[in-house]
Amino acid sequence: MRASLKATFSPATAQLLQEAVKSEPNFGVIASILKLDPALATAILSLVNSPYYGQTSKISDLQRAAIILGDNEILRIALSLSLQKNLNAILEKNGFDTFANWRIIIWAALGAELIARQLAPEEAETAYICALVKDLSLLLYAANFPEHLLPHLKQPDFVNTGPTFMSWQDHLPEDHSSLTAELLTQWNFPEPMIAAIIAHHDLEHVFDYPPLTQAVILGTRWAEAEFRTDPAPDSLNQLSFLLAKAGALPPEGMDGLRRQCATLFAELSTAMNVKDLDPEDRLYAHSLQSIQDFHHQAKEIEGLTGGNAAIAACIGRHLRWNWGCRKAEIILHAPANRLWERFVLNDAGVHGPDIAPALEKLRTFSDSAFPLEAEGHVVGELRVNDSSESCQNNAEATLYTRLLARSIRHQASTVGQLEIKAELLDILPTGVALLDMHGRILRANPTFTDFLGGAGQLEDRLAQDKDPEQARQAVQGWRDFLSDPSQSGHCAIHCPLGPGSEPAASSFSLAGYKISHGSQTNILAMVQDLAEIRVLEFEALHQRDFLNTLLGSMQDLVLTTDKNGTISFASGRHNAFLTGRNLFRLTRPMNEQEESWDMEFLEQSPTAVEVQIVLDDEHLQLELVFSRFSFGTDYGLVVGRNISTIRRLERKIREQALFDSLTQVFNRHHLQPLLDREISRARRTETPLGLIFFDIDKFKLFNDTHGHHGGDKALKELGQLLRRILRKGLDFPCRFGGDEFVVISSNSTVDNLLTIAERIQKEFSILHHEQVTLSIGISMLEPGDTSQSLLERCDKANYQAKAQGGNAIVRLQTDQNF
Repeated sequence: MRASLKATFSPATAQLLQEAVKSEPNFGVIASILKLDPALATAILSLVNSPYYGQTSKISDLQRAAIILGDNEILRIALSLSLQKNLNAILEKNGFDTFANWRIIIWAALGAELIARQLAPEEAETAYICALVKDLSLLLYAANFPEHLLPHLKQPDFVNTGPTFMSWQDHLPEDHSSLTAELLTQWNFPEPMIAAIIAHHDLEHVFDYPPLTQAVILGTRWAEAEFRTDPAPDSLNQLSFLLAKAGALPPEGMDGLRRQCATLFAELSTAMNVKDLDPEDRLYAHSLQSIQDFHHQAKEIEGLTGGNAAIAACIGRHLRWNWGCRKAEIILHAPANRLWERFVLNDAGVHGPDIAPALEKLRTFSDSAFPLEAEGHVVGELRVNDSSESCQNNAEATLYTRLLARSIRHQASTVGQLEIKAELLDILPTGVALLDMHGRILRANPTFTDFLGGAGQLEDRLAQDKDPEQARQAVQGWRDFLSDPSQSGHCAIHCPLGPGSEPAASSFSLAGYKISHGSQTNILAMVQDLAEIRVLEFEALHQRDFLNTLLGSMQDLVLTTDKNGTISFASGRHNAFLTGRNLFRLTRPMNEQEESWDMEFLEQSPTAVEVQIVLDDEHLQLELVFSRFSFGTDYGLVVGRNISTIRRLERKIREQALFDSLTQVFNRHHLQPLLDREISRARRTETPLGLIFFDIDKFKLFNDTHGHHGGDKALKELGQLLRRILRKGLDFPCRFGGDEFVVISSNSTVDNLLTIAERIQKEFSILHHEQVTLSIGISMLEPGDTSQSLLERCDKANYQAKAQGGNAIVRLQTDQNF
């Protein structure tokens, strides 16, 4: 990859990148680099003169462009065009859609820059460059090893490596973020930029990073959400929430930020000759409210019961509500019988269906057709008559149908499947019932109820055998099964014996299985009339239908794997996604371990193994328990219990125990153990320790003037200020109570302590335009100090600062050597 980096990119590109990472780029150096590539210089001037920059007169030389736009902007333009120029030809030759990938890259870079302007304006250009090159390893991989990538590619924009687009990532030699960072290290990228590139997908911990990295992470997520092949309203809502929480939303909100990015994107794409999506496919052209409206309408489909007729009726309502559409055809696939059903919408409502074996067989009167396609599967089609005034907005209709198709597919795999299975359970000639551990019937299908013939329990029915001895043995065998914990199953055939026995119609088989749901155990009982079906046929039917139904309804994830961990079966709705994938590549142990994460480790682990897995864009924590099979072609059974909610609750409880809920600094309960620990460490390592005690001057008057909401806002901002300016791992801010705060400052001299206090006082005063100020007391740890004496001395110093009229810093020591 290092060799291909040098071979793929011209010397000019490498020199531009090295210049870009400098704190103050030199235009003279940039100009000399661009002289090596006149075509690139011409392209830069073309972009500079585009409406993107709004110049009133034409700029004809780079020197003037640099004076007007600045060295950083010229360098950014040059770098963007150079990267694209070097990569496009080879990627197109290898069969990749370069437009799809550059759309993602451009939006991520512009988005990161816009977000950085709010979070850290001085690093906006740096954020752009980080987002521009973050996927360099992917581009190089596609350029050099297309035969490894193309067979596994499910979407044209392979740089969109969000949670739903990971089909080929296992073929990279290592994580692409780390690989890109390693490659860029040889171009002397600074450590903060390298760190931002490595973390650009770590959305879960975004607020643990500095502003530059936050901007790159959020810009990456933004591009993924805007250019997914299936619209992702939830991702955009999540992004809006995170941007608001980070303080990166402008006054006009998320829609305003999207419009601003869309304008920049259109100009830059045109200048870079990157073809945009068709207008009806541009998610960013729709307001967030419009996307949410269509999203909620489509979501209504997912919970519907009643088959395609109910879905068609719901779609008919949406067409009338959204566009006043009163004449249309709604064609839906029927998974149960693999046919196509056409429903007709007119003024009287929705009627149908007409049925055909193929979509093309259904005659249409409509002029416009909108396919319903999700995840590569066609689930139906909407056909609308353009002669009416309905559905004139093709872009809105396209967005609605894309969201609708995903919801229809989801409904078919969840509610639709449950309806099919429930209907199958009712019509099956096999009796099925769920019992408690005492044999009492909780639920039963009609066949099982008929089999009981009025008996209250299964045991009563077994006792009805005409032969007393056979009845006694049958009842005793059932009772032994109920009472013996070691018996997990009970299988028996009940058949009259001897001359004059009843006809075969009275013969039946009985099977009972103990099944656990968490701490509760129930019994699945099945009876089969042996006159209608042979025993082997019954077993096959039982394994195919009933155990699959049972496993599908379980909350736990049940898997079977081969010896290498390749999944051969997965219960529930994730079966299609998980089957054929490797368990040990999909999951990652939560606890660090020296051993390899493989079948040997899982099989030999004495306890359940906690792992992390991504399913449906959600990071889940599972407890995996392995059981070895003693027969069959599969190696073993893996049961995964979802403990994500439990772990989130544990984290929340820990945070509540440590942190003040308003200011997000340590609370008073945690102050004492923190101070004791740091005093002990200071004496053990013979390093100085300081303490700062301060409160807000005239805070009561501020509260009276601005209300308690304003006071809470001031306290919250003070907490944010402390977390931002204090040293991580050395300074520990605590809320002492009300408007009083304490900062424990480890390994801090008197001068350092005074500097920290002055900075807190100055920035808080500026933040509130000197309406409120801080009175601060400081003191260093003395040899005879306890935590209480040090705290009291600081409190006293704070009191003296108050007595001086506030907005003062007073240092107090009892030992003159300090």
